[in-house]
Amino acid sequence: MKLLIINGTPKTEGICYSLVQTAEKTALSCDADVEVVRLADLSLIGCKMCGDGWGICYTEHICKYGEKDGFNNLQEKIKDAQAFILITPVYWGEPSEAFKIFMDKLRRTQASKEWDERADQVTYLVGKPIIIVASAGGGGGGLGSTFENIERALTHMEGKPWVFGGVFDYIAVNRWNQEYKRNALSVAVNEMIRLWRTDLIKKDVHPWYKPN
Repeated sequence: MKLLIINGTPKTEGICYSLVQTAEKTALSCDADVEVVRLADLSLIGCKMCGDGWGICYTEHICKYGEKDGFNNLQEKIKDAQAFILITPVYWGEPSEAFKIFMDKLRRTQASKEWDERADQVTYLVGKPIIIVASAGGGGGGLGSTFENIERALTHMEGKPWVFGGVFDYIAVNRWNQEYKRNALSVAVNEMIRLWRTDLIKKDVHPWYKPN
């Protein structure tokens, strides 16, 4: 399995970073082909609303500024990956700023394939299992709204809850539950990889679901 971990924290220490380390260590112990992308290492540019609001993100499914800020290269990694772990801290009840820019750009390039008449233009997320991890500091609030924010974007990109291969699990972490939630994340990663290898995830798609 080619597993891509999207790291939305700019920090190299703390609870959220420890979750990135846990996910990577567990996946490697399962002999997965793992890559961690730290969004803070990129220079992602927020949407410029090219043209009338839709630029080549709509027609070519890449970002006009994607070569400059690294997004187009990251999207190729998403295309090649077979599963994902999305990890973000909670800021103001939402994902981190870098994570939001990433998801907004990905949604514009991938969700727009719904209206593309070319048969080969299928979103890069279809049929691929995803674990979403959110880590809240401070009082520990905002986890629910953060998950809702991410799930809404995934649904627009065909990461629908009724497609087994969409959201595999949600791991909600705060400073009080961090120890056992790290263990829960490790179990979830192990199980996702195990099920993927037995084809259970890839085969368990409801019969009425038809990818573009």
